[in-house]
Amino acid sequence: MAHSSVSRAAVLTPDAAIHATGVQIGARLLAIDALRGLAIVAMALDHAAASVFVSLQAESYGGLTPQLGSWASWMLGLFTNIASPTFWFLAGVSMTLYAQGRLKKGDSNWEITRFFLIRAGVLAALDLTVAWLAWRGGTPYTHVLLSIGVSIALVSLLRLLPTPMLTIVAFAWLAAYQLALPELAARFNQGVDYWQAMLLYFSYETVPATEFAILGWGSLIALGCAFGTVVRRAWFRSPRNWVVVGAMLFALFAVLRVWGGFGDLWRYDASLPAYYWIVMNKTPPSLTFLLFNLSIAAWVYALFLSRQAWLQRLPFTWLVTMGQVALFAFVVHLVIYGMLGRMAGLLPAAGPGAVRAVLVWLIGLAILIPLCTWYRSYRRARPDSLLRYL
Repeated sequence: MAHSSVSRAAVLTPDAAIHATGVQIGARLLAIDALRGLAIVAMALDHAAASVFVSLQAESYGGLTPQLGSWASWMLGLFTNIASPTFWFLAGVSMTLYAQGRLKKGDSNWEITRFFLIRAGVLAALDLTVAWLAWRGGTPYTHVLLSIGVSIALVSLLRLLPTPMLTIVAFAWLAAYQLALPELAARFNQGVDYWQAMLLYFSYETVPATEFAILGWGSLIALGCAFGTVVRRAWFRSPRNWVVVGAMLFALFAVLRVWGGFGDLWRYDASLPAYYWIVMNKTPPSLTFLLFNLSIAAWVYALFLSRQAWLQRLPFTWLVTMGQVALFAFVVHLVIYGMLGRMAGLLPAAGPGAVRAVLVWLIGLAILIPLCTWYRSYRRARPDSLLRYL
């Protein structure tokens, strides 16, 4: 089964305070860049595997019991699963940080909203052209960029609400979708057209196939947008506090998983091996899947905050770089892995699938990282060009 992860581009981050770890006013939050970069690396592994037709499935689709491959494959799949929730949430955080920066420079809310709407159009255009042509995963595909673009367009208007109201709307959106999930699965598992899949569910049978339902994932951008208003406050710069946040998210995941009701489309069956307990429904997104992966992201973020010096050294600087040019990294990595997959297809398949996937992944990263480093410098030298939308 072909499946995809997600991506978003980086944003400027203003503030009037000095970071407790030494990051100055107006500086980027490098820990966020690094977390986004890690999500790119995870997404790249997912797509490298798809390019050589290797399944790293460690999740359920449509509430159906998954048939997992080798232990190596599904363990790698658990790693790739962090990408989607992290990207969607950070897309919203980035929107708010960008808006704050532009407001301080004198832009109006209309100018900022126009930027987001244009960027949403760019995301959709790239998805329907370069990403579609480059994809090599067994089926024509509209990737996550189109869904994120539409969601950004919606949230670009919602962000004008007072933050408490935006937060309430985002949580209500998330809860309403989770309440509707069982009915959606019962209805659409029997058949779904493209627009139903695009808005509400998913489909690998429509042409093009689509995985990321706008109403299923878009609430994460809205929540991230609300969270972006407080991310630079002192409490949220404490690694210890992020350890607590991660523990709370994980505890809520565990409660919902044990309950097997709300927010858990695919429920654990005791007749299955115990490791199936950490295999949740990704598409459409169950709350348990989101909580599990965001809890891990919170702990990784705590690590990055507690080790800021790491982010100035290899290999962590590579994560920061890719996180700062994430849209470029997304589009280019599809081209790279599409080409590598076609080249690999000319050779006889040899070795376990997980090994082939990892080899292609590492070769692709060796090409992608220098390109991202070059592009970051090139774009910084042209801050007012059309590259700001990329």
